[in-house]
Amino acid sequence: MYTAFFGLREKPFALSPDPRFLYLSEAHREALAHLLYGIEQGEGFIAVTGEVGTGKTTLCRTLLRRLGGEVEVAFLFNPKLSAQELLEAILVELGVELKGDRKNGSVRALIDALNQFLLEKRANGKRVLLIVDEAQGLLPETLEQIRLLSNLETESDKLIQILLLGQPELDTMLESPDLRQLRQRIGVRWRLAPLSRDETASYVRHRLQISAGAERHHVFGDAALSEVFRFSGGIPRLVNLVCDRALLAAYGESAPQIGAEYVKHAAAELRGDSEPRAPRPRWLAPLVATGVAAALVAGVAALGGPRELTRRFETWRSGASATLAASTPVPDVAAAPALATPALTSEVDLAGAAPVAAVAVEAAATSTPADASASAPARVDDLGRALALRAPGATAADAYAAVLRAWSVEASAPSPAVVSFAEIVGDLANHDLDVFSFTAADLDQLRALDHPVLLDIEAADGVRRVVALRSLGVDDAELEGVVAAGPVRVSIDELHRYWLGDAHLVWRDFEPLPELMRSGDTGDSVLWLQRALGEVGAYAGTETGRFDWATEDAVRIFQSDRGLDPDGTVGPLTKMAIYRALGRYAVPHVAQVSGAGDAG
Repeated sequence: MYTAFFGLREKPFALSPDPRFLYLSEAHREALAHLLYGIEQGEGFIAVTGEVGTGKTTLCRTLLRRLGGEVEVAFLFNPKLSAQELLEAILVELGVELKGDRKNGSVRALIDALNQFLLEKRANGKRVLLIVDEAQGLLPETLEQIRLLSNLETESDKLIQILLLGQPELDTMLESPDLRQLRQRIGVRWRLAPLSRDETASYVRHRLQISAGAERHHVFGDAALSEVFRFSGGIPRLVNLVCDRALLAAYGESAPQIGAEYVKHAAAELRGDSEPRAPRPRWLAPLVATGVAAALVAGVAALGGPRELTRRFETWRSGASATLAASTPVPDVAAAPALATPALTSEVDLAGAAPVAAVAVEAAATSTPADASASAPARVDDLGRALALRAPGATAADAYAAVLRAWSVEASAPSPAVVSFAEIVGDLANHDLDVFSFTAADLDQLRALDHPVLLDIEAADGVRRVVALRSLGVDDAELEGVVAAGPVRVSIDELHRYWLGDAHLVWRDFEPLPELMRSGDTGDSVLWLQRALGEVGAYAGTETGRFDWATEDAVRIFQSDRGLDPDGTVGPLTKMAIYRALGRYAVPHVAQVSGAGDAG
């Protein structure tokens, strides 16, 4: 459901134990090394335990992929078997056909059949490995039968090796006095620990990268990842559950990034809270900031002090504003744009800093927004305070209009009172424009990609505003949305001061290509890709329409030359770079000397 929205080719947090998604934490690497060592050294018994969801089964499947063809494997998923049923299941897994008196025979007959099979494999230079998953559920008689299987041996080697995978209860069973003979035969024993906080964050990004390539592995912000660890305790299965639910919640609100609120909401649902609090809609943030600023200007005391204001605001936000007393109305949030007028700037001291009247916005308050290119952009010396003078909805509306102009799209911007990022994304889609968002961008990346971009800037009042990057030079950048009069110029240092790295590239997929192209794909899209790479000098092979190793190698070369992650797959960022390199598509620029902003 949400995969296409987030640019993923598959669900990154499915619960199936897919070895492709294995994240080797320090504990997993050591466990895998011990398993391989134990099998190579011919140890009779190996035991691996860990809490539910720590990745034992996935680790085991990865082990099977590492083993060569000289190892025959019997994998038992259901341990709740009698001793005879266990032997029958092992023989079935190994492909041993029972005939004559051995069919439906006694335990002795089944052991004889297994022993003969093991001797034949030994003579052919092969080993046999029995893996028992969920081994903590083994019946005592069945566990004893497994111990007896280790007696099948030659003078120098065990004929069968046995790997027990189980929850911590298996450790308790093995420590019991009745199983001391089995415990003494275990050559390798390992306990899988949960992931650490840092490993949990790396695990989430790893699975996103496997699902979509390096271009989308920062969907979860740092605060969201902290909430993931808080809920999961580093248990991979719980990480998968809460991340999957958080992605679904964010998709429902068209939010391109996962914030802490979505993870908290997902965690509440998974815990079964009776009424989990829904994440705050993205459109509410401008209204919240506007309401608070207007209250500051009007006088908090008129509403009964800060505590009463907080109570009234929470009541309004929950949809019960009709119950407020008519004698002390909540300030009208629709009047927010008036906060940008010079008459109010000396009344508010934002973030405990110097009065806002000191903000240097040359001619911005008196200019008219008739034509953004009619005069040189005003210079802003304090970006955060300048943004704090405008309602978030107003900055978003102006930024939205700026990217439409950059793409030569004629459309009226929505009212600042209703604009939201989700509305911007939806309306851009109506003009065949897409948005690619990421949270760890830098200006060098934006220069290399050279596309119109919306930036999330944290203003001096602590509320984020969306502005448009109009032009990006070496020392300066031009932004739209900061003031109503038009674009402003800020130094690169000033931009770094308030920009936290969240960027939303506005681009157009000019060709009917799939969201992602990778090795193994075929068809007209791959044929177009090969021709395009040939035009830019990255591919010299035959145009086959097959995404083979030569095509993947050409993609990697092209990506490296343009500062992209050379993962060999073609996603949004690589397509943007190809369209730009071909030169026949009308792609606007931002990486230029300031003053040429509205390139079309």
